[in-house]
Amino acid sequence: MADLTSSLFARYNRIMRGTFVGVLLVACALVYLQYRQTLRSETDMLAQRMQEQAVALDAILKSSLDAVNALRLQAHAWYRLHPEEAPPSPLLATLLNGDGPQTLRLDAPPAPWSRDDVGNLTGFIDEPTPSLRRELEMALSLNATFQSIKANIPESTWVYYTSARRFINIYPWVSSQDFFYADTLHKKPFFREVEPIRDPTQRILWTPAYLDEAGQGIMITASAGLYEDRQFRGAVSLDLTLDRLNAFVRNWQSRFGTLFIVNNHGQLLAHPQLVRPDADDVLPSAAAFPAGMADRAQDILAAAAGKVVLSDGYYIETLAIQNAPFRLVVMVPRGEMVRAALLSGALTVLLLVAGLTLMLLVASRLTHREAIAPAQKLVRYIQDESRGSAKSIPHIPPAWRPWFQTIQNVFNAHTQLVSIQQELDVARRMQQSIVPTRFPSRPDLQMFARMIPAKEVGGDFYDYFWLSETRVGVVIADVSGKGVPAALFMAVARTLLRATAPAANGAGNCLAMANELLSQDNEATMFVTLFYGILDTSSGELLYANGGHNPPLLIEPDGNVSPLPTTGGMALGIMEDLPYQERSMLLAPGSTLLLYTDGVTEAFNPANQEFGERRLNELLARSSALAVEPLLAELVETVNGFADGAPQSDDITCLAIRYAAPARPGDPPCPTR
Repeated sequence: MADLTSSLFARYNRIMRGTFVGVLLVACALVYLQYRQTLRSETDMLAQRMQEQAVALDAILKSSLDAVNALRLQAHAWYRLHPEEAPPSPLLATLLNGDGPQTLRLDAPPAPWSRDDVGNLTGFIDEPTPSLRRELEMALSLNATFQSIKANIPESTWVYYTSARRFINIYPWVSSQDFFYADTLHKKPFFREVEPIRDPTQRILWTPAYLDEAGQGIMITASAGLYEDRQFRGAVSLDLTLDRLNAFVRNWQSRFGTLFIVNNHGQLLAHPQLVRPDADDVLPSAAAFPAGMADRAQDILAAAAGKVVLSDGYYIETLAIQNAPFRLVVMVPRGEMVRAALLSGALTVLLLVAGLTLMLLVASRLTHREAIAPAQKLVRYIQDESRGSAKSIPHIPPAWRPWFQTIQNVFNAHTQLVSIQQELDVARRMQQSIVPTRFPSRPDLQMFARMIPAKEVGGDFYDYFWLSETRVGVVIADVSGKGVPAALFMAVARTLLRATAPAANGAGNCLAMANELLSQDNEATMFVTLFYGILDTSSGELLYANGGHNPPLLIEPDGNVSPLPTTGGMALGIMEDLPYQERSMLLAPGSTLLLYTDGVTEAFNPANQEFGERRLNELLARSSALAVEPLLAELVETVNGFADGAPQSDDITCLAIRYAAPARPGDPPCPTR
């Protein structure tokens, strides 16, 4: 052990010297690595900021998308709630009583409405059929939602419903002299692209950017088709200026770079310098790129989708917006990123090298005092404890004392565990000794049993005893729980059953008497499931009672396997004054009775599959011709093979009785083997 500690600390000294040499070598590479790391951090930060901006922009656009969807849902709901024509509302009455039978205009809303409350519904109609009047009422019902959308979305310019029946309801109110429905509206993208032939999925459409004819500047439109019973009626639309998008990109909070927005039509929607409120034309997305990159703008945008790429001296990333066919683009000159990385990294590296050298010197001394020396003492202490010659814990830093105490406790616990294991071995041998190991082997009766505890000692037991020259009692039981408590309760239960059996009037009375004794002062609330049968070898009659145990299986001479009919009794030890019914049946010569505990059927394999009653019945059917001892050997081998090394979950106990023929007068009363 002295050689071991010397080798350990000599190796530590070599490591420390190598570390000092490594620091000098690594210092030369740190400048470059720091530069690369800082540059990578800058690009990662740029990507993270882009993600944040994309989420924020998506939220802005989602409010417009939700507004259009709300209009559509409101219209659909109105149609469902008004399946038939009703008397016209004051607004509709005003419309229908206008200038002429073919012209609609709401230039003078009736009281109590004002021009701030409603849009102007203008257009042309032929005969006002009930269907058309219902659609007009629906269009007028959208006014309140128009007003709410305009108040909550500052960048909205117009909110309107355009009908396929040649009318439009537009908000804010505008005089019909300034704006009146025209059939050319049906050729605009906001209406044409949401018609069923182009929009079978009924999505919400974003139009290309365009110059507003009313002088409101460049804007875009969000539009959705509106249906009544799958019949296309028109489009609900929201016109938005680009002011808010431009304000969004101007508020870019990064140290460098330019943020702008393009759409899927190759248009530049927002840019801090290029897109202005008074612009008279929509710029292409290529306008945001330097001259040498403009012709490849679309390819560059596709390559930078979702990641930062370096192209033509620029770091570029594009992120798609979920609620609109737009892309958020950032473009940063490479020189800006390189300068930022160098300025932030050089001083940091110098301070790091100096600080690291000083820390190594201090750490070497402190490590030897606080770790190496105590570790050497710990190794020696383990050696002394393993030989049983350890003295008191040596003088060590306070932080190491729990380690020494843990080692001390471990060795003490090991000594105790060895003692406990020895006692458990004794208990296991004692438990095995109280169950029968010799079994009858007569012309009329053969018997054999196997018991495999899940732990050192278990709670299962089996038993047999002769009540007369031709009557033999057989028992199998399973105590709740495992280990030593179950084994002790098992011994008590077996003793009580043997004591009460000779005086009991039948199997049911025997279980009732044993239950009374087990239930008294049962503070541990343990119980035992138990099957008790009395076989008369002179007649083959089996009288039995069951206290909550698995029904034994009867293997008939022809290989048929079936459970014994149940008697409905509860487990013993739960409560006093319980009755136990008994039943009787005649066993045919050559029949075999298998008594078993649930450790057989509840054996699990590594795939957590259960052996189960079906596999047990199949095994017994194909092994019915075997004698009782080979039969149980085959059963245990099959169960172990099924478990395939999985831990045994419960005690495995089984008792097989083969009834051959009625006893003859010359047969010995109860021979065993």
